[in-house]
Amino acid sequence: MKRIQVVKLLAFMLFPLGGVSTQAQGTITIDHKTQRYVGNESTFNRSKYLTFHAFFKKEDADFEKWKKEYNIDSDYVGARMFNSPAAKHKNGVYPKVKKKYNGVREVSNYASTGHPSSIFYDKTVDYSQVDITKFSKEAAQFSAAYFRDEADFVPLYFEPFNEPMIKAVTLYPEGRNGKYKKEKINAITTKMCEFHRDVAQEIHATPELSNMKVAGFGSAFPEFDANNFGLWEARYKNFIDIAGADIDIYTVHLYDGSGVNNKDGRRSGSNSEAILDMIEAYSFIKLNEVKPFAITEYGRLVPDQPNYKKNGNYVPLVNAQAVRSQMHMVMNFIERGNDVVLSTPFTIGKQQPKARYSKSGLWTKTENGNWELTERKYFFEVWKDVKGERVRFNSTNVDVQTQAFVDGKQLYVVLNNLNDETQNINLDLLDAKGLKDVSIKRLNIYKDKLPELTETQQSSLTDLSINYGETVVLTYNFKSNIKFTNTIRSKKHYASSYLKPIKADTEIDFTIENIEAGKGEATLRLGLGRDHGLSLQPIILVNGNELNLPTDPIRGYDQNTRKRFFGTLEIPVPMVYLKDGTNEIGVKFRDNGGHVSSVILQVQNADKSLK
Repeated sequence: MKRIQVVKLLAFMLFPLGGVSTQAQGTITIDHKTQRYVGNESTFNRSKYLTFHAFFKKEDADFEKWKKEYNIDSDYVGARMFNSPAAKHKNGVYPKVKKKYNGVREVSNYASTGHPSSIFYDKTVDYSQVDITKFSKEAAQFSAAYFRDEADFVPLYFEPFNEPMIKAVTLYPEGRNGKYKKEKINAITTKMCEFHRDVAQEIHATPELSNMKVAGFGSAFPEFDANNFGLWEARYKNFIDIAGADIDIYTVHLYDGSGVNNKDGRRSGSNSEAILDMIEAYSFIKLNEVKPFAITEYGRLVPDQPNYKKNGNYVPLVNAQAVRSQMHMVMNFIERGNDVVLSTPFTIGKQQPKARYSKSGLWTKTENGNWELTERKYFFEVWKDVKGERVRFNSTNVDVQTQAFVDGKQLYVVLNNLNDETQNINLDLLDAKGLKDVSIKRLNIYKDKLPELTETQQSSLTDLSINYGETVVLTYNFKSNIKFTNTIRSKKHYASSYLKPIKADTEIDFTIENIEAGKGEATLRLGLGRDHGLSLQPIILVNGNELNLPTDPIRGYDQNTRKRFFGTLEIPVPMVYLKDGTNEIGVKFRDNGGHVSSVILQVQNADKSLK
């Protein structure tokens, strides 16, 4: 990996500004007659991914037009709103709930969230010292009663707090004066976790709310590896320990851009993979259950413009930058199948040009007073026609994210380049019999000019070059309906331990149980947190067999803009190395330092031998 980083650095030094760059190779194999399941999900569930951060309580003509244009479900009302019943008290006293509804409440497919100030409401109080147990339970009881009896809209997902733990510093006197006190922060965040537990217990004890799910904790900027994973221990691990057994869904917010970890830090790629993998791994160990995710915000943090209240904050080029990150991340979420129940890019609704979040709006108002779609529309344009059942694919280039679906006579292949360099891809369609032609839709999100969308058509396609940040949708049109002749099922298996310190020349052993060996394919997902400069090329044994590591097992960039590397390595495992039942994984580094954060074996079992 050091060698790879040196090559990239030399290439940049030789061609720093748009000159010739090294172009990586790879082959993507599409087996469109093999249906693929991820967990128990095969159908591309568009409603989980084609969302945005808004909620329409009333009918809106522009919103309805957008839904029709981009093939969005007609009953879609938005994905997230701020409306927590816990905030409806006055100085800690809740009103009487009005009885407007009876029976089991119907829910809408969106997430409702609130602010921690709904519970920690007194700005004069040191909440690290105050016992709020009684009030926490009262707020939880009121929330359940309100959703049951009075609320006109009941959310499928209730996320009690939005990004609560980063706000803990404002909830004690010294913190309000800028002093960070670790002990006080930890005391307050523990109370936040307890409120999630209390709310979940109350809602689940209310039969009329049997359709609701409780989610949390809305983690902002989850830098788990900070302080040698001390931040993980104090925040998300603590949350799972306290509330994990009672809540239904884990929530996180994943962003590229300034304000995350140094200038231009990126969650896209291996870092976001490692964050989600670590939560899953610990959930399995602690609860013997891997609960799904709702990614209630994600994308790219884009900057405010100088004096935007006067001059406006909507700048088309800036607005567009988030689409690149949204595309990177949604490919990750789609690959997780039913482990993700909702993903909401931080693209919001109608915004006046001088409003702060016009920089993130899906609509802006023109000088003639009409609302028009912004560059954020391109996210939906990519997925506009994609639908169907998942089919098998295989890629030798981890930086080119791939998804493939079959619907009737169409095969849709979606490709997205995470690498900073152009990637040259060979396309291997295993059975081209009956192919009429290929439609090619390309979306380029540039750093220095507005997005470019092109659509072309040709009789066949064997190779493709994809720019950084580019997304390509290939539609293979066949003469007759595509019929499946095989099935492959992808399942993740988790080690019984995690977060192990790395000591030089010392093997770290992991055990993974309930493996079904046989026909198919397998990948080892190895989460690592290490300082820059340390090796990312371990010696790995699977049941005593040493793996051949890919030259580049890191999805996306090398994280040089972060303080240290925290990412998932993705390493192919020959099926012959696996055995039914218990499997042993050994990991060893030559150098000292860092941690193995998670070990997951993803096995894809096929009904018949694969081509």
